[in-house]
Amino acid sequence: MDVFRKLLPFLMKRKIQLKLHKFAVYLDKLHKGKPHLDLITGLLTIPVLLSVIFLNYNNINNMEKSKKITPTPTPMVQQNQTPETKVIVVTPTTDNSQTITPAPSCKKDVGPVSITSPTEGQTISDNPVCITINYSDSNFCSVVWSYRINGGQWSDFNSNNPCIYNLPNGNVKFDLRVQSTVVQKETDLTRNFIYKSSTQNATNSATTSN
Repeated sequence: MDVFRKLLPFLMKRKIQLKLHKFAVYLDKLHKGKPHLDLITGLLTIPVLLSVIFLNYNNINNMEKSKKITPTPTPMVQQNQTPETKVIVVTPTTDNSQTITPAPSCKKDVGPVSITSPTEGQTISDNPVCITINYSDSNFCSVVWSYRINGGQWSDFNSNNPCIYNLPNGNVKFDLRVQSTVVQKETDLTRNFIYKSSTQNATNSATTSN
């Protein structure tokens, strides 16, 4: 195809030359044959020949221009399409049908409290001597207590049953003060008992046997 395009201008020029040559021969014949009639006919064909020559010339020029103009490729612009992300927000619903039942409130007072062991006036020989304190009514708020022996120093407050080591022999006075943990209320208790250590009992038995 490229070879044909290169030869086309040459062929067009050659074709024009042949037509001009034929026209010259025709005029020569016209001049020799019928000078007047043929001359008029020849003159009428001149515009046709000129139009053919002009069209061929324009075709040659257009072909040469088409060779020089190189089409520029249109750049392709790639757009990065980010997929649309849909955010779904779920709002938790509150079930108002469920009501919170408040915890039962306790009585803000010192409830019934007692010393169950040892009993009043009881003789004890155990070492240690454990004091049992009963505070079992759950309707009242919790309490703590402190104790002392024979008017001595008060112990720290807690809710444990105290166990006392190496008590002196003889009469023992156990004082107990019970205090509420929510209000400033207090109850005092006293228990009197007799303590005789096992070593003293053994000594007394040996003296009696002698």
